[in-house]
Amino acid sequence: MKRFRFEILMAVLLALAVSWVWHKQEPDAPLTAAETERYIAKIGAGFPVPDGQDRAAMMARLRDFARNDDGRDVYMLNLLRFYPAMAQGPAPAGSFKGRPEEANVIYEDNAKPLLLKSGAFPIFSGVVEEGNVVGGLDPAEDNWDRVLLVHYPSRRHFFELLSDPDYLKKADFKSYAMHMALVPVKRELVIPDFRFLALVGAIILFLIIALVRAYTREKR
Repeated sequence: MKRFRFEILMAVLLALAVSWVWHKQEPDAPLTAAETERYIAKIGAGFPVPDGQDRAAMMARLRDFARNDDGRDVYMLNLLRFYPAMAQGPAPAGSFKGRPEEANVIYEDNAKPLLLKSGAFPIFSGVVEEGNVVGGLDPAEDNWDRVLLVHYPSRRHFFELLSDPDYLKKADFKSYAMHMALVPVKRELVIPDFRFLALVGAIILFLIIALVRAYTREKR
């Protein structure tokens, strides 16, 4: 056993790390009515909305999203289209002289660490280079610029992010830069990239064979 002391210690540490990550991703209890109103009040007061956009309608949609909480995780599909120029409004981004694409970089640099810290994480992000292949005859449903898919362990995590003062500091560099459609999706089937599965499988198989061979040599 002494010869494998390091391996045993490493296995314990890895098990603790996996347990911590697993716990962070566990489903949560549904949002209560009191929590919902507390989040809506913070977001309603702090989330930057450009001139001409209906803040009340946005808050109503967020309230419905919270009220429909089932405690499960949620995937948020972000469909994003940059404005030709920055929108106007009272927030600092309203006087930003750069392009909307540059404003979004400022937003993402601020938001990504907060997102990962909360336990949420992006599954996929990409740049749209062409229009819809099928459908999207309505111009409002076509010509997206970016697509993101973000996993939140619960809807509470989503509201925690949107009401975080550090997040709200730069949120205007997104809301003033683009038209957004955030579509919540309930998980049914999630399959990792098969190349990743093949790599993990090969590593696990290699480790099993190595351990068996080491144990066999020890027995001799």
